[in-house]
Amino acid sequence: MNIQEIISALTAKFGNSFDIAKVTEVLKTLDLKNLSLTDIIAKLSASGLLKNVNDSALDGLKKKAGSMLGGMFGK
Repeated sequence: MNIQEIISALTAKFGNSFDIAKVTEVLKTLDLKNLSLTDIIAKLSASGLLKNVNDSALDGLKKKAGSMLGGMFGK
């Protein structure tokens, strides 16, 4: 995979809630030929670049669960 393909895959998976410029800089330092997308995501997460993405996804799930439970129990 090349950098553009990886950025496209990350955007499809995580949306636009990560810093594309920072991710691109890290990707330029990696040997991408031998890495799967899962490996790349793990490396970016370890670098802290996808941490906010995971946190925002978790926050979104919490809000959704709260709204579902609020609707069931009055609040």
